[in-house]
Amino acid sequence: MNPPQAACNYAVLRFLPYPETGEFVNVGIVVNCLQPCCFDFIMEEKMTTRMKALFPDQNEQAFAAAAAAMQQEMQRVKAMIRDPKTCQFAFQEAVRPRESTLRFGEVRTLLTTDTENLTKELFKRYVRMEARPQTAPQLVAA
Repeated sequence: MNPPQAACNYAVLRFLPYPETGEFVNVGIVVNCLQPCCFDFIMEEKMTTRMKALFPDQNEQAFAAAAAAMQQEMQRVKAMIRDPKTCQFAFQEAVRPRESTLRFGEVRTLLTTDTENLTKELFKRYVRMEARPQTAPQLVAA
C-alpha cells in the first residue's frame, strides 16, 4: 500500500538586484501544505560564490541585512498560522509580488509523501543545484 500523498505549494525566492535585466539567483524556498498544515522557509544567509560571480558589484552586507529581514518576516508570518485557512493566507501573503531585491517566483504545486523533508529537498535542488534525489516529489500542474 502506498503512503498518503500531500499536495503542497512552494515558491523559489530569487535574488534580483537589477530587475530591468531579469537576471537572478535562487536563494531560498517557501513551502505550504494544508494537510498536514505546515509552512516552512529556508534561504541563504550570506552571498554565495554564484551570487558574487553574477553580481560582483553587490554589497555583501546589504544582502545579509535583506536576508535577515526576510527571515524575520517569514518567522512573523509563520507565527500567525493557526489552521489550514490561515496557513494558506500566510503563504499567499508571503509570496505576493514586491518591489525588492528578494522576490518570490511563481507558485508551483507538487505531491509528496515526505512533508517534513520537502523544504530541504527543494532547497538542495533549486538553490544549491545538487542532484535530484532518487525519490523526487511528483510535480503536478497547478
